[in-house]
Amino acid sequence: MQIVKDLLDELFLWFCHLIIDTFFREVRVRGSYNLPSRGATLVVIAPHHNQFLDAVIVTHAIHKINGRRTHFIEAAVSVRRPVIGQLSKWSGAIPVERAQDLLTNKQGKIRYEDYSHDELTIVGEGTKFTTDCEVKGLIGLPESAGNQKIAEIISDTKLKLAKPMAKSKGVEMLIRGTAYKSAPKVDNHDVFKTVFQRLREGELIGIASEGGSHDRTELLPLKPGVGIMALGTAAEYEGTEVNIVPCGMNYFHPHKFRSRAVLEFGEPIKVGPEEAKAYRRDPRKTVDALMENITTALKSVTTQSPDLETLQVIQAARRLYSNPSRPLPLPLVVEMNRNLLIGYSKFKDDPKIKHLKESVTKYNKRLTYLGIKDYQVETVTKNRWRTLFLLTTRLVRLLVLLALSLPGTVLFSPVFIACKVISKKKQKAALASSSVKIKALDVLGSWKVLIALVAAPICYFIYSAIGTVLVFKYELVRYNTWNVLVTFASWWALLVSTTYAAFVMGEVGLDIFKSIRPLILSLSPRSNDLDELRKERHRLSAVITEVINELGPKVFPKLDKYSLARLEKEYEEEVEDLRSRSRSQSRSRSGSRSMSRASTRSGFTENTMPNLSDVSIFPDALQLRDQSSPSPTSSSSSFVHLDSADKVAASGVNDYDASLLSKVRNAVLKKRNEEARLEEEKSD
Repeated sequence: MQIVKDLLDELFLWFCHLIIDTFFREVRVRGSYNLPSRGATLVVIAPHHNQFLDAVIVTHAIHKINGRRTHFIEAAVSVRRPVIGQLSKWSGAIPVERAQDLLTNKQGKIRYEDYSHDELTIVGEGTKFTTDCEVKGLIGLPESAGNQKIAEIISDTKLKLAKPMAKSKGVEMLIRGTAYKSAPKVDNHDVFKTVFQRLREGELIGIASEGGSHDRTELLPLKPGVGIMALGTAAEYEGTEVNIVPCGMNYFHPHKFRSRAVLEFGEPIKVGPEEAKAYRRDPRKTVDALMENITTALKSVTTQSPDLETLQVIQAARRLYSNPSRPLPLPLVVEMNRNLLIGYSKFKDDPKIKHLKESVTKYNKRLTYLGIKDYQVETVTKNRWRTLFLLTTRLVRLLVLLALSLPGTVLFSPVFIACKVISKKKQKAALASSSVKIKALDVLGSWKVLIALVAAPICYFIYSAIGTVLVFKYELVRYNTWNVLVTFASWWALLVSTTYAAFVMGEVGLDIFKSIRPLILSLSPRSNDLDELRKERHRLSAVITEVINELGPKVFPKLDKYSLARLEKEYEEEVEDLRSRSRSQSRSRSGSRSMSRASTRSGFTENTMPNLSDVSIFPDALQLRDQSSPSPTSSSSSFVHLDSADKVAASGVNDYDASLLSKVRNAVLKKRNEEARLEEEKSD
């Protein structure tokens, strides 16, 4: 049985590898040395920008680094889906029920009893609260207007909410009167006990502590479940140390086919006997402090921007800064973006920075108007004859590649169409049911993959069957069972090869196609626009380089003109080290686990530990307070509310305050110092 299990594990990992190699053009890993090769480990990923693919890419990366298997904590509603559910079970995922997934329509209408004086009391008309609702269950409003926990059920027509409704839309509905939904209380006690036991056995568990996927440019507030998992394990099993490893998911257009990604693992946060003692003394304070450390650690390995416009300006500034002789590796692109955002948040009120932001924004708009990318501005030559020659040769190459890729493209077109149409419908549905998604881009990539996993085999089967029928219809091969199977398999292999060839040639052709427009522009009367844009780029590059060199050391003391070169060298050495480890490591599953620790259950009293049945691992509702919503007038002492939601601004945007900025900057500096220390040890 163990051999079969190992074979299934290898098959699953190969399947992950196939998905990643197909959907992503490039995936890089940084900070691989921060991932423990054994022992209880919790990997916390953020931001959760790719609904189902995040777990696949992390599972594959971790196995490639040290051979360990990752078991993700996943919403039970996903495990119940036809395709993704089977894959989740195959991977050993731990399902967690979410109250919002259990919401069902109930009879009657509800409204506020007296909103001006009481934001918590709800009355109903034709309702049966005593049978349809449950204390600590959930009340939900239509059109994703908001959900809230129930604190008390007074009668069939009266109840109290645990907290005021966060969304103004929900408040307006409850003032007018509205239909409603309800969900029972979710008991997570067994889930926590399962996680405690598996961590004790030295397993590696992954979790997206934001709760649900989103497409915002900043992190959502983290739920305290991950902190309680680590502290609860250390408290329940003496001598057990849990490593919490932050993993930054840094995508470049995560919803697009053949996009790029960088996974960055941060320094582990160790939770051991000392933290367990503190947890027994004061659970709330200990969990709160740990969650703050986890949030800071995640911010040190992710790129946090207050809005999309600022992120676009930062990315442009990074491209314009001291233009390197060759493209930077993706992990260093992420590092520069992050550091520039930290610096920007510190000096954003400086008049020089404000003016520079306006200039870069105008430059971006000119690029959009001309329909070209920043990297194409410098590549266009002023020699018209050379430009004409380049244009002609590239057009010829494009036509040849188009002709070669056409058969596979036509054959596979039903899959492309299905992916586009169905993923758009899923995007629309996800946007309608969420109050945190901006465009619901986070669901597109995952649904494209899921649809292709179903549609592609169907296409191959139909085409192979048609081909087999034609072969025997025209008596090209003698009919018998063996020949039928061989012919069918041959058609299948031919179709896969044709699709792969179209896939490769199409990718090359697309790169060539993108380079055509700048060449045409350089031959047109609008070539002067390109010359002016090139001059503007040189000016901005000089100004940005000067500003960064002047202000950068005030944020990062060791920043100098050689910083990029040092970072690039460190990354190249890490890549080589990772390759050598991948070549030498055993792929057997036995090496992916540590021996069970000899530990004894420590008793902890009922009155000091949190009630695990009431703790939310994922949010009951992914929603951010809007500007027009009232501030909370009450709070709950339950561990459900240990997250940092109260620290989030009313707009729902996590602004960089001075203390948090300092912590993130210190975390980044600490990570760099650790890398420098490891480099010195290698040289010795």
